[in-house]
Amino acid sequence: MPSMISSGKILQLEMENFKSYKGLQTIGPFKDFTAIIGPNGAGKSNLMDAISFVLGVRTGQLRGAQLKDLIYAYDDREKEQKGRRAFVRLVYLLANGSELHFTRTITSAGGSEYRIDGKVVNWDEYNARLRSLGILVKARNFLVFQGDVESIASKNPKELTALLEQISGSEELKREYEDLEEKKASAEEKSALAYQNKRTVVMERKQKKEQKEEAEKHLRLQDQLKALKKEHFLWQLFIIDKDIKKMNDDLEAEKRNREGVMQELEKFEFEASKKKKEQVKYLKEIAQCEKKIAERSSKIDKNQPELLKLNEEMSRINSKIKSNRKELDKKREERRKHSDEIDELQKGIQDLAAKLEDLHEKSRDGGEKLPLADSQLTEYFRIKEDAGMKTVKLRDEKEVLDRQQHADMEAQKNLEENLQQLINREHELDAQEAQMRARQKRFMILPQRIRRS
Repeated sequence: MPSMISSGKILQLEMENFKSYKGLQTIGPFKDFTAIIGPNGAGKSNLMDAISFVLGVRTGQLRGAQLKDLIYAYDDREKEQKGRRAFVRLVYLLANGSELHFTRTITSAGGSEYRIDGKVVNWDEYNARLRSLGILVKARNFLVFQGDVESIASKNPKELTALLEQISGSEELKREYEDLEEKKASAEEKSALAYQNKRTVVMERKQKKEQKEEAEKHLRLQDQLKALKKEHFLWQLFIIDKDIKKMNDDLEAEKRNREGVMQELEKFEFEASKKKKEQVKYLKEIAQCEKKIAERSSKIDKNQPELLKLNEEMSRINSKIKSNRKELDKKREERRKHSDEIDELQKGIQDLAAKLEDLHEKSRDGGEKLPLADSQLTEYFRIKEDAGMKTVKLRDEKEVLDRQQHADMEAQKNLEENLQQLINREHELDAQEAQMRARQKRFMILPQRIRRS
């Protein structure tokens, strides 16, 4: 709480060009109870604003946007004039009869200037002096405006408490109270920590005492353990010495067995070396055989198109042989028929020749020739001519057929020879393939036998 010098009162108020007061105006002196009355617009509220202004209330609470709005102006043109000033001076009468003059001036620049008894001071000194008189500017505990009573009456307990703290000035001590509260909490925490440390020290002392007793007991047990270990180690040394003797005997026996095993091992290594040499030899043979197999396989693969071509050629030749055989059989049948016809014609010629010979013999035997009628001679020559023509024709056909048969037989013989060659080649390739498969199978089995051996 701010310190109070003594109770006092407002003695007089002086104003110059403040709001509706033009020029220098002096209001007062005020009595212990003073009432100001007048019609609306007479300046009652401006008087309250003047008291609030000189006591440091902000412009926004005085129905003005800025300080210049509080300077008296008859019209707008006068408001725009520069260099205008205004002030309010409050004469405060103390209980001891002395006076304090508080002056707040609106400068031409639009700022505030504070004076106490004519001396220029800053706001902090000005406010401190007012606080010393019990006037709290923030709490506004020096004036009760219109509507304040109703506003206070409508506040809830929490708001009333805040208002009372503001008016009494205890709100400004809140920070100090909170700091002291924090210090108190810190002191209580330190006290609790010290008490806890004390308890910890007592517990540690008790624990150290128990640990000391446990250590002494541990030392005694260690001495007993050392004695037992000594006895145990002596017993172990005895057992180890006994085991060493037994192991030496076993080692001698193992050495004798090892010599026999080493001899068998040398024998087995000699056989293994021999088998490895054989294996190398077999591997070389296998490699050579595989190379030959690869060559033969490559050769077979190369001959495969030729074999297919030969098979196609053989199939074509077989087909041609079949057709030629059919043609040959047909020609043979025609030749047989021609042969039969030739035989019949020759037989007829022979009959005619026999008859002619018989006639010649008869003519020779009778001494004279048998006269033949002209018709018979004509018939004879005609038959002879027909027989000759037929014989020539048949001979020509026979020669053509013989040549064709000879050509067909030659072609057949060539085809049969080609067929036989192809069959022999096929048999040879089959035999080579079977031989190669057998060798391949044998070479595949040989490494398994080598690995087993």
